[in-house]
Amino acid sequence: MYSFVNRFRNYVWLKSLAYIIFGLMFLFEPHETLNAFIGILAVFFAIFGIINLLSAWRQRARAEITSYSLSIGISQLVIAVIIWIFAKPLLAFLPFVVGLTLVIMGISKTIDGLQQHREYVNVSPFPNSLYGMILTLLGIMLMFNPFGTVLVVLQFFGAILVIMSVMDIVLAWRWR
Repeated sequence: MYSFVNRFRNYVWLKSLAYIIFGLMFLFEPHETLNAFIGILAVFFAIFGIINLLSAWRQRARAEITSYSLSIGISQLVIAVIIWIFAKPLLAFLPFVVGLTLVIMGISKTIDGLQQHREYVNVSPFPNSLYGMILTLLGIMLMFNPFGTVLVVLQFFGAILVIMSVMDIVLAWRWR
């Protein structure tokens, strides 16, 4: 049991170190880290696509029953190309769609808050109206600065990774 806990503690330190490295990268260089992440993900799919294509070629050369290796390999190579080419435009378009949704929800919440005051006399419309206005402003911000917003979200994600890793290190130190 002691060796299991000790091994788990060692992995916590390793995981925390990786979180700190990636968190600091996302925190201080989100654009370059995003580019590296997209490249690594595309290379990952390409490598596994090539492995599956080689597996299908070996099966065909040995006259074995062919599995789905050929179709999976081709699919993985296509996914790698799609990730490589279209990841940035899709990532930049997503905040616009989310922003538009937030604007619509914000306007709806503001109208609901104002109508609620007519329906219930003792309920203030201020919280719902304020919530709706905040949603609308966030939606407008997302719509007009989509890629900058993605970078801010990545920086926030990096800060969360660093905080999580520090908490894990503190807990692992307490367990010893």
